[in-house]
Amino acid sequence: MFKNNTQLVAMPICELCDRLTIAKLKMQRLPDNELNKDLLQKQITHYENGIDYTLPKICELVSDLLDINGQIWDAEYDIRKGLDSELGLAEIGKRAIKIRNLNCIRVSIKNEITLLAGQPEFSDCKMNHISQLSSTSDLTVPPSL
Repeated sequence: MFKNNTQLVAMPICELCDRLTIAKLKMQRLPDNELNKDLLQKQITHYENGIDYTLPKICELVSDLLDINGQIWDAEYDIRKGLDSELGLAEIGKRAIKIRNLNCIRVSIKNEITLLAGQPEFSDCKMNHISQLSSTSDLTVPPSL
């Protein structure tokens, strides 16, 4: 976001990490005709410059976030491409549950990053949501689709 079209607004580190991993996934997975690699590389560099990699565990957590966002990408792929009518409602339902459970893990990783960085005020807090479970190990993620 920009203020007066000239200054960047600060972003919590968990959001930088999340955007970084999504930009990396786009770079890895989208065909050249669907993206501007130069622009995407600028985004990646910008996000990486905002992350303090000296924080303990930050590299591991960013890697975990990249992995979980990749799993979400895979589960959403056919639906995003408009192939949902070919999947059938039962398969879409399975994917929706898988995506929900993966997103809970994603939120947990992002919250761990906020605590690690000393930014607890930016923790993602859901109301009446499965992510309120005491542990992400309580979630059952269906096997790969």
